[in-house]
Amino acid sequence: MSIKAVIGDYKIFLEKIFSNLKSAGFEIGEFKELDHIGYRVENLERYYELKKSLAEFCEKISDKEFAGRPVLVCKLKEPLNYGEFKIEGIEVLAPKEDNKFEEGLEHAEFVTKTTLPEFLEKHKNITFNLVAYDRKENPELVLEFENCAVKFHEQSLLRVRGM
Repeated sequence: MSIKAVIGDYKIFLEKIFSNLKSAGFEIGEFKELDHIGYRVENLERYYELKKSLAEFCEKISDKEFAGRPVLVCKLKEPLNYGEFKIEGIEVLAPKEDNKFEEGLEHAEFVTKTTLPEFLEKHKNITFNLVAYDRKENPELVLEFENCAVKFHEQSLLRVRGM
């Protein structure tokens, strides 16, 4: 089985991500890395099925509760390649209570070359979701598009999780 069989065609998903970023005025050179892509499941049963299916592709797994639901972070044995980026991780999000999401690839997370305040100032014409901007651990800026989201951090989720 391939990872594409487990999470879907990540290259088509990333084409959407990069197309949206380009349209919004971002440049690839602003990012140190694309550390992971996020996959959302519809229910806990699928979360545990996906966790089991991803295990053979992972070097390390961190399964912790975050914001009232389990969140799995996998460090891949072999990074996914997309353009100049090597994506080392996959995050799997169980749904929050009372939230209904369609299953599939949902977001990509980038580590910025500058601090988040500098990044925010540079892109002051963009309306970011700032709900996690003041968070103590790995604050983020979120940009939501019609069919996906992008999150920006100063450090990778894998490093934050000690992977």
